[in-house]
Amino acid sequence: MNLFPIAWRFFPGLCLASLVWVLAETRAAELRLPTGFRREVLAGPELPEPMDLATAPDRSVWVTGRAGQVWRVDPESRSQHLVGRVVTDTAGDRGLHGLALHPDFETTGEIFVFYHAPRHPPGRYLSRVSRWKVSGHGTGAALVPDSEKVLLEFEGNEGGQHVGGGLLAHPPDNLLYVTTGDNNVIWELKQYCDDPKNQAQSPGDLRGKVLRIGFDGSIPGNNPFTATKGARGEVFTLGHRQPWALSWDPPTGWILLAENGGDEVDDHEEVNRIEPGANYGWPKAFADGLETRSRTNRVPGIRAPWFHYVRNTGGSCTGALIYRPQKQGTNFPDRFAGGLFYSDYNRKSVRFVPVDSASGTPGTAEPFAQFLPGGPVALRLGADGALYLAEYGGWFGATTNDAISRIVWKP
Repeated sequence: MNLFPIAWRFFPGLCLASLVWVLAETRAAELRLPTGFRREVLAGPELPEPMDLATAPDRSVWVTGRAGQVWRVDPESRSQHLVGRVVTDTAGDRGLHGLALHPDFETTGEIFVFYHAPRHPPGRYLSRVSRWKVSGHGTGAALVPDSEKVLLEFEGNEGGQHVGGGLLAHPPDNLLYVTTGDNNVIWELKQYCDDPKNQAQSPGDLRGKVLRIGFDGSIPGNNPFTATKGARGEVFTLGHRQPWALSWDPPTGWILLAENGGDEVDDHEEVNRIEPGANYGWPKAFADGLETRSRTNRVPGIRAPWFHYVRNTGGSCTGALIYRPQKQGTNFPDRFAGGLFYSDYNRKSVRFVPVDSASGTPGTAEPFAQFLPGGPVALRLGADGALYLAEYGGWFGATTNDAISRIVWKP
């Protein structure tokens, strides 16, 4: 088993020796939370290699496993059951990744998943976004056999890193947003950072993008590149390296993207506000528009990150959301309302950033949850006002630190 593809996906820029040191240091530290908060484990190693999660209207938590599993977790009874399996390729960092529930899930019983199909030409892999039907309710919920409808497929280069895999089922327009990685070979950066045909910069390639499609796989007529010659109509934004996860904030209408930046110590992890047709720079630029080669010159026409932080000795931004009080449950104290929470897999942490309500400008990050047992690969807000996490304890197999957890306010 080759460790490096998934190591580069989760820990961009770290050598194996420093990776082992970071894991050892983090494993030895104890979880830190502000006074009044606590972490509750809803499911543990019995859900191996969790990759994404979504919370349903009945407060159940739906989880994907990298080997193709879809689980339903009851957060109150702390019980779980296997809803079904998707047959997927798990070579390298591939597998079943993203999950989204239809906005009218209780009525439609439909879920969306992003995974890698098991058959592809030598040297290539096939990414697939599909819709499945779920029958039954509660512990009787199950994927309906042969109900899969493939919405989107595209090939990638097996020698490249970054596969993306985030999904957002957007309620206002009933459209599906999809993140795709640049699929570049990391150590060949200098060869492609100025190449206008590089896949992340080319609107004719689906890699290194945020895509937008209908729930039936159709292309919305108001997508930004539908009238551009040679472009793919599914493309919504371009210039992404490893765009990880999407979230939607109803009061502002913002769609936020948690994204992994470059490998150098002065590169940045990013939270981007996604806007149609915007170019977020990669691989031509990094941070707020600095040229990748010179590290000083500015690249025109690049959309700067809404929030970003220096990766320094390692970083991997995997989730970002605006905290909004919920109608039921116990909400966080008022100071957190309207602020940004973001997760970092490498640092095994969740941090909080105040956001100015008038200007929408993020402030300075502060610690929130530090030294989690497993690195968070998904961060979601539940209907009970808690933060839900998928914690991935290692790579390429189950570990005792794999968990679905939530952070609750219980003073």
